[in-house]
Amino acid sequence: MSEILIISKADFELTTNSVCDWLNHYGVPFIRLNVDRIADPLYYEVFINLNGHELEIFDKVNSRKIDLKKIKVVWCRRFIDMVYEQVVTQEKEIDGNVIRFAKFHAAERNRFLRILYDFYPEWKWFDYYKDSLKIDKIEVLRLAKKHGLTIPETYIANSCESLRKISDLKKNLITKPIFEGVTFSDSRGMYGTHTQPVKKCEIDVFTPSLFQENILKKFELRIFYLSGKFYPMAIFSSKSSRTRTDFRNYDIFNPNRCVPYHLPQAIKESLTDLMNDLHLSSGSIDMIKHVDGRYIFLEVNPVGQFGMVSQPCNYYLEKEVAEFLIQQKEKEYA
Repeated sequence: MSEILIISKADFELTTNSVCDWLNHYGVPFIRLNVDRIADPLYYEVFINLNGHELEIFDKVNSRKIDLKKIKVVWCRRFIDMVYEQVVTQEKEIDGNVIRFAKFHAAERNRFLRILYDFYPEWKWFDYYKDSLKIDKIEVLRLAKKHGLTIPETYIANSCESLRKISDLKKNLITKPIFEGVTFSDSRGMYGTHTQPVKKCEIDVFTPSLFQENILKKFELRIFYLSGKFYPMAIFSSKSSRTRTDFRNYDIFNPNRCVPYHLPQAIKESLTDLMNDLHLSSGSIDMIKHVDGRYIFLEVNPVGQFGMVSQPCNYYLEKEVAEFLIQQKEKEYA
């Protein structure tokens, strides 16, 4: 019997755990590989013979050899090992060699994972990790516009002088990473980068940075997409000063109201065309409903969290994903 392979992480992956629970409920066999532990010999023993095209993985936790030749369907929940940098305070000396070695170790680990992913090209991927890695925020905005979606006015600048050109247009701006945000941690907790309003330019020259118009929003939309189906949630974040610019700056004492939402057919058609163009069967889409009624597209995250949409809206997305994987496996035998 063929099995489903789930590539994920051991930590901070409650949605993966729930999908696995549903697969167990249906009695469907699966294998789970955690990318944050696959390189740790305490959890897995790995041997690859490139000349003989042999790949062996022994799961030490469950005391079993993983037979990858039986795999037909892969759910690529996490495709690279995320590295959390340690925050260095001003009192600590930064050792350049330590930083260089950490980067080298991360690069070696991630390259090993890509070898693992490419070893069996006949696997049916959801989604193929190389397609997910190609997702580029600027390119996605260009494609979204091509498919009839409205996008924010977007700029990239690296100096106060450049920003003044935008200010002359009387634009209120926000700034966010061009690529992806970074998560840091220290003994006190974890910290992430969030979208921030631009109040005043105090550094003459800086790294090229992304700026967009600060949209007057009625509410935000987080939309989970799965194989042509949409599961939208409206987030009323504009009423809180803490979440007004970015709902991820969560207000745990006064949480945003989140409710199911119905997207216009024209928006669904444009989003479907976009996801097809990106070769994505699933992903989390961020949009804004402007106070003037327009729908503004922001970005697509191919591995975005969907538990935060599933529970408030009673969508049972973990069940939907599990059933989708089962259907894909059954198609391989049809």
